[in-house]
Amino acid sequence: MKQTDVIIIGGGMVGLSLAIALAQSQVRVAVIEKDDLKSQLMPAFDGRVSAISLGSERVLQAIGVWNLMREQAEPILDIRVADGDSRAHVHYNYRDAGNSPMGNMVENRHIRAALLKRAEAVTDYLTLLAPAKVDQIVRDSHSVEVSLEGGDVWRAPLLVAADGKRSKIRADAGITVIETSYKQAALVCTIEHELPHEGLALERFLPAGPFAALPMQNNRSALVWTEPEDSAPAMLALPDEEFHAQIRERLGDYLGNFKTTGKRFSYPLHLILATRYIDTRLALIGDAAHAIHPIAGQGVNVGFRDVAVLTELIADALRLGLDIGSQNLLEHYQRWRRFDSMSMGAITDIINRLFSNDISVVRIARRTGLALVNSAPPLKRFFMWHAMGLLGDLPKMMQPIAA
Repeated sequence: MKQTDVIIIGGGMVGLSLAIALAQSQVRVAVIEKDDLKSQLMPAFDGRVSAISLGSERVLQAIGVWNLMREQAEPILDIRVADGDSRAHVHYNYRDAGNSPMGNMVENRHIRAALLKRAEAVTDYLTLLAPAKVDQIVRDSHSVEVSLEGGDVWRAPLLVAADGKRSKIRADAGITVIETSYKQAALVCTIEHELPHEGLALERFLPAGPFAALPMQNNRSALVWTEPEDSAPAMLALPDEEFHAQIRERLGDYLGNFKTTGKRFSYPLHLILATRYIDTRLALIGDAAHAIHPIAGQGVNVGFRDVAVLTELIADALRLGLDIGSQNLLEHYQRWRRFDSMSMGAITDIINRLFSNDISVVRIARRTGLALVNSAPPLKRFFMWHAMGLLGDLPKMMQPIAA
C-alpha cells in the first residue's frame, strides 16, 4: 500500500497542471494516466491549439510552466468577429483592455511538453504513473484506495477525476450530466500563408457554424471550423485543391496565398456539464466536469481555473492540518467553480445556436447586436476582460502578479 495526499486520474493538460501546482505547494500527489504521455508530443497526435487567456497564463506562470512554453506562444493582439459576409462585426484590440495581449495561441503538444518537463522537476512530491490502468477504486468516508492492474494500491484522502468528457470516474460515482450533441464536428488543420497575420484572430459565423483562423508562429494559422457531423468525413477526404478552395471561401484573401501543412483532424462537438462536481472524497476537474463548445476558445481556460481554485483550497487546508478530502472543502470547491463553468457552457451554447443558422429575423438581430457592441467601448472591455479570465472571484494564482 502506497500513501499520498491526492490521487489524480488523468494526465492531460488540466490534470497534470493540478499535479504540478499541488506538488509545488508540497502536497504529495500521484497521477495515473492510461496512455504514454510522450507519444502525445508528436504533431500527428492531436493537431489542436489552445487560446491561453491572460488568467490562465498567470496560472501556468505560477506553477513554473509558462517560461518553458512562452517561446512557442503567439500573442493575440486583435480579434475580429463577423457574421458571414456582412459588414456587421466586433473588433477587439488588446490596448482597449490594458497592455497585455488578450491571450496566446499555443499548440497543445508544446503545452504538454512544458508540463512534462516541469513535472520532472517536482518529483519529490509528484509521482507520475504512465502508462498505468486502474483496476478498482474504493471510496469511503475516510479515504480512497485505487488498485492498479499491475497490483499496486494507492491510498489518499482525495481523488480527483481529470479523465475527460467521457469520465469513467464520474459515471461510476453516479454523477449525471446535462448533455447535448450539436451534431457538428470541428475540422482542424494548419496553414502556412504568404502575408503576416499580425496577431489577428478571425472568427466568422456561418450557417454551418463558426470558422476561426487563429494566429500561430512563423506565418502560420490554425483553422478550426464547424461542419455538420455527417459531412465532416467527406470534407476531410477532399483532395488538396478542393480542400483549399473550401478554406478560401471561408477565409478570404487577407492572408494571401496559403497551403495546408500536416494532418487534418475532426472532433465531434458536445456540451457535457456534470450536475455535481463532487462526491465522497471525489472532485471533478476539466472536461470531466464541463466540456463546452470551442466557439469562444475557453474550454481549457475553464479547466485551469479549476486547477487554481482546487490547489488553493487543498494547500490552505493542509497548512492548517485539516482534512483535504472533507465534505466542507469539496462543497467550497463546487460553490466556487460551478457557476462560472455552467455559465460559460450556457453562453457558448447560446452563441452557437444563435449564429449557426440563416433565419432572417435572427440574422438581423445578431448583426444589430454586433454593431452595438462594436460601438460601445465599455461593453467591449467587459467582454474582453471576461474572455481574458479577469472577472469574478479570482483565486490567488489568477490575480495580478506583483511587480
